[in-house]
Amino acid sequence: MASVDAFLTEADRAAIRAPIERARTFPQLAYYDPGFFALEVDRIFSRNWVAVGFGSSLPEPGDRAPVEFCGMPLLLMRGDDGTLRVFHNVGAHDGCPVVTGRQTGPGPLVGPYHGWQYDLRGRLIKAPFWDGTPDPDVGALRAQGGDLMEIRSDVWHDMVFADLSGACAPLEDFLAPVTALFADHETAGLEMAMDVPEGDGIHRFDTRANWKPLWENYAPNVYHEGFVHEMYRRSAYVPRVDGQRRKTFIEVNDGIVKGLGFETARVTNTYPAVEFPKIKSKRTGKPVETSYIVNIYPNWALLVFPTHWRARILVPRDAEHSQWLIASYYDGGAARDPAYLAMRQKSIAGSIKARDEDDGVCELVQRARRSPAHRSHFYSPFWDRMHWDFNRMVLEDLER
Repeated sequence: MASVDAFLTEADRAAIRAPIERARTFPQLAYYDPGFFALEVDRIFSRNWVAVGFGSSLPEPGDRAPVEFCGMPLLLMRGDDGTLRVFHNVGAHDGCPVVTGRQTGPGPLVGPYHGWQYDLRGRLIKAPFWDGTPDPDVGALRAQGGDLMEIRSDVWHDMVFADLSGACAPLEDFLAPVTALFADHETAGLEMAMDVPEGDGIHRFDTRANWKPLWENYAPNVYHEGFVHEMYRRSAYVPRVDGQRRKTFIEVNDGIVKGLGFETARVTNTYPAVEFPKIKSKRTGKPVETSYIVNIYPNWALLVFPTHWRARILVPRDAEHSQWLIASYYDGGAARDPAYLAMRQKSIAGSIKARDEDDGVCELVQRARRSPAHRSHFYSPFWDRMHWDFNRMVLEDLER
């Protein structure tokens, strides 16, 4: 695999690391070149904890679903012991995905190519006619690596994370800045809403754009709100700056966590009005008062309001295509109560509309990446410090 030197000159790298007043973004090829994307898969997504799914979408033993991440076929499966595991969804003998669609029940898993069978913990149990007999002993095949290859995984607040390298620090250490930010939120009662036709609670959206502009746009790019989003154009609180050039939001820029916080009561009529049971403060027992829109490096985001949490996983497909996976969480039984259905639909509709607006402009940017007009772009020192930090984090990982 080519190193970062094959894509970035010393001047490019120096410009990314320069003080924000003089710094430049990655050159445009970083947003469409397949070789650069392959380097990102190897250096970023294979060496950090990455979000790959939601635990509540697979609630029962035997529930299993294939997912694709950076072109890699993965499998999420709830074992017979209730443990959610992540596997490479590839058979050792024929290289074919073992599970090709969402399944449930006691198993076994049956590979579509040669009929090999696996139990709910990924162990090979049958290889019909491997040696010409209907039910050969599979012990030798298991010793050769015939079981499904399990990926180290962990769960935080229902989000499933995978460590493709098997060598990352513990997830709790990696997510320490996230945990600290929401340490006062009483989240034990949050449940995932299942209001999608598939019944797994996940809203899926494909986007014709590289993962980096999608990630940096969602929370770190506060500057764009009033220009891209209808709800913000109507708001008296956007742009989020007062007459003395003071930001009217809390800039959250703590390592892997980047975004904004704001006092919910100050932005009335900005977001769709919804009435759900409130999430409580552990310290006071009263409803939390601060809302957050934050991204967590490298591939997920949270919208945290006093009435709900909304989690977004950004799945890179290839250099120019990505997918969003979005799930909503509510307190006090509101996630499954039919009486709240219309309110849940109103709430997610607002997020989907904003996503459409965000992704639409990011797709415009993606198409313009091949223009010869600008090799790279510069920053607003007032607004873009999180974007600047993000690009330096990406470069640091690519150079590891």
